[in-house]
Amino acid sequence: MTPHWRPRRPAARRDSPPAPTAAASLPACAAACLALALVGVLATAPAPVAAQYRLGISAGGASTVALVAEYRWAHQGVEVQLGTWGFRDASVSVTAKQYVGSYAVEPFVGVGLWGMTARAEAGRGFGLIARFPVGFEWTFAGKHAVAATVHLNRALALRRPDPEDTRPPRTALVPLPEFSYRWGPSE
Repeated sequence: MTPHWRPRRPAARRDSPPAPTAAASLPACAAACLALALVGVLATAPAPVAAQYRLGISAGGASTVALVAEYRWAHQGVEVQLGTWGFRDASVSVTAKQYVGSYAVEPFVGVGLWGMTARAEAGRGFGLIARFPVGFEWTFAGKHAVAATVHLNRALALRRPDPEDTRPPRTALVPLPEFSYRWGPSE
């Protein structure tokens, strides 16, 4: 029976810098993809006559806690989240949303990208993840809103801290629940 563990690398090898790989350009690729997604959605936005900016906070989803900024017009919106899981990492997500209905409770669906970076003892890792949110938002008192969302996430690209770890990203959709609060000026 073979053991299911790998021996640790020697200390001299662990301290040497990793060899450059194609995955080293992952942060630049992730930033470019997020910027292109945001520009594409904003380019299709109608005139900002009924536009609204909203700010808030979220728990769960792309991070334990995140700051949320959303630009919303008619029944569409673009959301940007900046968050962290435990202060050794940072995540940024950009999501385009389509709201359905015109009532106090509005269901929505969307598509977006989530980029994250984290440092570990072995080095720094990066990830680019596609996210597909499904949820509903309840607007009350004119300018306050709470939302419950389930993000279906799929890894697109990963660079693990250990250069010897060459496992491909998992292809399964991973659901992550999120709750958020947003505040915006009344219309």
